[in-house]
Amino acid sequence: MITLRGASVHFGARRALDDFSGSFAPGQVTALVGGDGAGKSTLLRVLTGRVAATPAQPGAVTPRTQLGYMPADAGVWNNLSVAQNIAFVARVFAMSPEQTSQRSQLLLARAGLAQVGDREAGKLSGGMRQKLGFVLATLHSPSVVLLDEPTTGVDPVSRGEIWSLIAGAAAEGATVVFATTYLDEAERCDQLFLLDQGRLVTSGTPDEVIASCPGTVWQAPADAGAGADTDDVPRATSWRRGDQLFAWTPSDREAPAGFAASVPDLENTSIALLLAGGATLGADSLDDAATAPGHPRASDAPVVLASRVTKTFGDFTALHDVSLAVHPGEIVGLLGGNGAGKTTLMRCVLGLEQVASGRVLLFGQVPSIAVRRRLGYVAQGLGLYPTLSATENLRFTARVFGARSGGREFSAARGARAVARLGERALAYAHDLGRGPVGALPLGARRMLAYLCAIEHDPELLILDEPTSGMDPLSRARLWRELREVADRGVGILVSTHYMAEAAQCDRLEMLTAGHVSASGSVADITAGRRSLVVHAPQWQRAFALLRDADLPVALDRRMLRVPGASRDEIARVLDGLDGGYSVTEAASTLEETMMLAERGGDAGGK
Repeated sequence: MITLRGASVHFGARRALDDFSGSFAPGQVTALVGGDGAGKSTLLRVLTGRVAATPAQPGAVTPRTQLGYMPADAGVWNNLSVAQNIAFVARVFAMSPEQTSQRSQLLLARAGLAQVGDREAGKLSGGMRQKLGFVLATLHSPSVVLLDEPTTGVDPVSRGEIWSLIAGAAAEGATVVFATTYLDEAERCDQLFLLDQGRLVTSGTPDEVIASCPGTVWQAPADAGAGADTDDVPRATSWRRGDQLFAWTPSDREAPAGFAASVPDLENTSIALLLAGGATLGADSLDDAATAPGHPRASDAPVVLASRVTKTFGDFTALHDVSLAVHPGEIVGLLGGNGAGKTTLMRCVLGLEQVASGRVLLFGQVPSIAVRRRLGYVAQGLGLYPTLSATENLRFTARVFGARSGGREFSAARGARAVARLGERALAYAHDLGRGPVGALPLGARRMLAYLCAIEHDPELLILDEPTSGMDPLSRARLWRELREVADRGVGILVSTHYMAEAAQCDRLEMLTAGHVSASGSVADITAGRRSLVVHAPQWQRAFALLRDADLPVALDRRMLRVPGASRDEIARVLDGLDGGYSVTEAASTLEETMMLAERGGDAGGK
């Protein structure tokens, strides 16, 4: 058992960790939840011994030979092959050739990396590189495994595979502590710690945290005609998830008109806890156009129309017969694992890739520089200039779009007028971020700034590649509220996401698998009729190992094991004679499980 008592860490005048207390037990998975600057990485570094806390924490640091640590950048050597990475780490821990061979073969097989030993780590996909990072961190069978956001920015299928590796380490008796911004992951853990600006907001099992939700979370349909009085709800304490509005009040005696008390989940509980601590979702929209009448809809003609698109790279077919439409005022989400074709499809829509067959139209026209001026785009890398301040980034973007809006020729006068028209709220937000370079800002602030840069020229279409990756719950809620308001004004939105809870924010989803559209519709449409088996076993560690070694897609959910796509007979054959026995129940499959089955070649349902 590892225990910290009142641990604090200062970096100059900044307190990165403030009076943290908590324990971490063998065989348990603990999640550290919070956005950038919350203190997650600092806490992990205290547990590694790389940062000293005050007061001293005797017994909190594990001997190096028993410690496995994976940093946020995966900790792999990009210019070495997978096999060379393995060999280097094995030498560091003085592992024998026999130990190295046995352990690496086992872990690489579990990670799905057995066939890429000769490939340079830098040429692996993001998900594969993160899985390699986990393999390196656990190669020497450590008793304590510390992981710094191992799944941030990773596709849902790879996330599921990494989670299976995490569960495997816990099943073998390791103490596992990992940082995450994904609350659906935290909900599977034995315990979680919610951090904000270095302080511990709450801790406990997921059920205990939800039970501690302060005040009341209210809920109402987002449809304006459904009876909810949105004018009665302060923006600073309200948010939207999909087709539902939520509001928080400190007590249950302040019910907004048309709202009813809801049973909070972990996402809404986290938001309520942060609001109760003095945080805010913002009193005003950051988009000054939010109060404008919006884009008049001459028709409901799609702003994006891809018809039977096929895209090849040499002998490799990245997209095969893919069709997609985005209408004004509609939010369409793209889902898929590594190599599914999401980025390629977005590049085809933007006119950055030529299709082999089929057709792509933007606003009814072939994509061109002139047509692209009518859209806003936020790349996964954000597209900000890291050495400029937030205000300088905003002014530069406005100048570029304004200077070219009247034609292909650059006009300094038009650029100056565009800067003068910059929205007061956007400028105020940028000003509040300070004069320092944006590269030093928290990720949530940079993502919001990138969004503001993308909408300052009042586009008719937004294309966003993982816009909330790494953001804390409040920042996510605020950005999605902004996106919903933009869509309500008639702007079409195409968004890719790796966060499954975010998929419900979309009006429609397109799920890509190996370059094909494997399913289409809402979350309910895609998962309809899909069931997963849930195994309850006192000896869950042994049950997990047996199911995993039988190549069944097993995932740990606290002390339960979820097995999508398997039959009761398969589970009975695998677990026959398990000490302590077991029982099996059924549950609706999650979207992540449905995607994983599609990747494995199972039926995902859908289109």
